[in-house]
Amino acid sequence: MPKKRRKLNSPSTQNTSLQTSPGPPPTTSYTTSESLPWENEMTNFGQHGHSITSDSIAAAIDTPLPSSGPTYILADKLPVSTLTDSRRQTRPEAILDSEHVVNLYYSNFHPAHPILLPRHMYGQNYPSYLRLVVQFIGSHYSASQSGDPLRIQTATALKDSSERTAFMVQARLLFAIAVHARGEPNEGLAMLQDAIELAISLGMNTKSFSSSNGGSIPCLEESFRRTWWELFVVEGIMSAIHRRSTMKTTTVASEVLLPCEDSTYTDGACFSDSPTLAQFADRHFAEEEMSFSSSCYRIEAVQILSRVLSIANAEAHPDEVQAIDNSLAAWTHYVPPEKRDLISNSGEVDEMLFQAHMIIHWATILLHMPRSELLSVHPTADIFCAKGDKQMPSTDTKHAHASKATDASKELSNLAAFRCPVQKHTPFFICALVIASVVQLAACTLHNCRCMYQHKDRITLVVGLLKSLSLNWACAGSVLVKIKKIAAKVLKSEHCTMTVASTQCDSCTDSGLGTSIGAEDVPWLEFFDDPTIMSFDRFAPGLLFPDEGS
Repeated sequence: MPKKRRKLNSPSTQNTSLQTSPGPPPTTSYTTSESLPWENEMTNFGQHGHSITSDSIAAAIDTPLPSSGPTYILADKLPVSTLTDSRRQTRPEAILDSEHVVNLYYSNFHPAHPILLPRHMYGQNYPSYLRLVVQFIGSHYSASQSGDPLRIQTATALKDSSERTAFMVQARLLFAIAVHARGEPNEGLAMLQDAIELAISLGMNTKSFSSSNGGSIPCLEESFRRTWWELFVVEGIMSAIHRRSTMKTTTVASEVLLPCEDSTYTDGACFSDSPTLAQFADRHFAEEEMSFSSSCYRIEAVQILSRVLSIANAEAHPDEVQAIDNSLAAWTHYVPPEKRDLISNSGEVDEMLFQAHMIIHWATILLHMPRSELLSVHPTADIFCAKGDKQMPSTDTKHAHASKATDASKELSNLAAFRCPVQKHTPFFICALVIASVVQLAACTLHNCRCMYQHKDRITLVVGLLKSLSLNWACAGSVLVKIKKIAAKVLKSEHCTMTVASTQCDSCTDSGLGTSIGAEDVPWLEFFDDPTIMSFDRFAPGLLFPDEGS
């Protein structure tokens, strides 16, 4: 008898989300000289650490409650004229016309890092510094607005604010991702560390934080829970990029409930019956199968990545390496059938699962490449995204390690082949593409000519995606220049006479066992001195380019 799958995070039949009901705007008017309640509701909550009152909740769902103070309501329930006039009075000139960039943020960036309230609830007034971050990020997707002026304004607002709230954590986290993608990785890492330290000091890693500070608003509580897990995920990715073997978020107990499905969150139907991390971890041996959100698999992918990073700079025991490799291999088998296809019937990509697969393949490369012969394609080549990485002592399994690293780079290329708007992927996908390219180019010098077309097609795809991503993020344009120059060296037609028959590549050769083209024939790691181009090492740290002619 088949097992019954019990679904967690199922929305209740009674929808208590903060959605505006149809009908005319409320008749409540404000005649005092104070700021409108929607202007200071969440700001006051953030500044003073107080929970949102029952008055604000009651007003939001149109249910009168006894109150000794003013009734707070959501911004999108105010009359249009009042809302417009208020914004004109309170918002700085630089962000008067912000609706467009806010929409761009939610259309392009939010699906990859969905921690803020859903778009229809954005009217709840976030602090000005957080609104600036949203507009700053959204401006990168605008054809008419530059993010440079907002970059300075946003950084100043974050620096000058003395708030120690969950909203400040969210602002710093999102800003860290954006400045990294702009080609400022050190600034991004510093901002992320500030966000993590503040989150831990506030207790955002505890189960009670969201309920104690969310004002009994389910979506706000979910937003806070998502923020903690997003800190964990982003720190894991940045640790891989910056060659850090430890993560701050793993030094404290994470009691936070796991995120619900993004579609549930977007609909405002999220509730506090989410599973725990322990429940998710125990699913492998549970008698009754349970459904978990896609975000849970993304979190687990980072857990495995952190294990890979912990042994990146050490000659780990083979059993430890094998244990981590087992986890990487097993991860895919525990993705449920309904989540195997990353693209829905409507053509939309499950971005959380997309990132989960990206992280797993990335971690696979980080585990296996330094233990393979791929790092030996050039005497001064050190191709690895980890600080102080070195090629591990040669073993009898070096060909197997090369095969697994090469296969993982192929899988990353397959993710790049999805027919979907590339700008909706996380900016960190740029770094994953670089890693895939490095492995493919390294393997290209070891494989015989029968594989050349396959490598060339994958590199061509990656270069195309980097070109498209460079329209939004500066770091993509910077690494694009380097990848193209290296690929031009490696993929010269003169190295192979490519015919239709030569495009077939058997698994043995594709695993790195063919050596028709030697490193001495293709000096592909020559460094091209160009002070105007950002260091390639920022995005593939540890990748060294010897001077031309050396």
